[in-house]
Amino acid sequence: MPDRDGPATNTAEELLASRELFEGILAIAADAVVSVDQAQRIILFNQGAERIFQFTAAEALGQPLEILLPTFARAGHSRQVERFGHTGVQARQMGERSIIRGRRKNGEEFPAEASISRIVVGGRTVFTAILRDVTQAREAEEAINGLNADLRRRATQLENANRELEAFSYSVSHDLRAPLRSISGFSQVLTEDYSDCLDEEGRDYLKRIGDASQRMAQLIDDLLDLSRLSRGEVRRAPVDLSALATAVIADLVAANPGRRVAVDIAPGLKAEADPHLVRTVLVNLLGNAWKYTSRKEHAHIVFGATTDEEGQPAFFVRDDGAGFDMAYADKLFGAFQRLHGMKDFPGTGVGLATVQRIVHKHGGRVWAEGVVDGGATFYFTLQ
Repeated sequence: MPDRDGPATNTAEELLASRELFEGILAIAADAVVSVDQAQRIILFNQGAERIFQFTAAEALGQPLEILLPTFARAGHSRQVERFGHTGVQARQMGERSIIRGRRKNGEEFPAEASISRIVVGGRTVFTAILRDVTQAREAEEAINGLNADLRRRATQLENANRELEAFSYSVSHDLRAPLRSISGFSQVLTEDYSDCLDEEGRDYLKRIGDASQRMAQLIDDLLDLSRLSRGEVRRAPVDLSALATAVIADLVAANPGRRVAVDIAPGLKAEADPHLVRTVLVNLLGNAWKYTSRKEHAHIVFGATTDEEGQPAFFVRDDGAGFDMAYADKLFGAFQRLHGMKDFPGTGVGLATVQRIVHKHGGRVWAEGVVDGGATFYFTLQ
């Protein structure tokens, strides 16, 4: 004979299991789930609601919904719930045009996103709101908006600075060169046509004027080159660095045929870079190595490659010349910074600043190691 209690028992067990499942989901939900009856009295208040509103369920159940709302929002919110109850819509997003506000037990207000639904249970209409505290999200959004505003302001400042730099470069190029050419030209005329009227000291003064004007002209050229690097684009292409280094050394040898320098250039060194800019890097680094080994009878220069501490390829130029004190290494790449006197080694102090700017435009970095009278090694990467 069949068990008449079997189907009813199974149904009861299924209902109990469904209820336990429902309660378990409510318990672990991070969002607040709050249900109210038609009188807008709280009849369900999950653990998420306890965390967000800081009321316990025992404190909230049976209380009017307005305890969870700021004073200014209570009347309007109650009318919205009533109107929603008379529509045929089963669910909608609350505060569609703006973030709604909630109120914690301690009176603190907070922004929230919420949705509301309605169901009829046992002839009673029950409204359920699922609410999420978006305080951190709003703070993060405000922080991002602030950063974006700051970036826009900085971009405007940079644009203005670039325009001023262009105007300055134009002024340097045109306004300073003319008087400089006059100084150099008249000094040359005095030297050629009136040197017999001057004693040795006077001729020495004229020579110093000529040398100074030439040095000033070189400074202007270097300054203009440095400013152009800030505006120019990097045009990458496959570059044979070994071939470039060989050509640079050949030019140095041709200009200084009396020097005895052993040069080792590693073969097959290649990179994706701007050929013109990278040549400028090698001209400066190899030129410095050539210059700072000038007091050695038998100098040695090496161009090779290694890896940095992150395992990325790094190229280097090494020499056994004058070197430098590592205590002043941070000054090496500053414009017009020099660690040696003009009488010892001529130059404008712009070459390494140019190298750094080019390397940075390629996404790389440049650094150096040296020992006084023990040579120097300059490393650079090209990303």
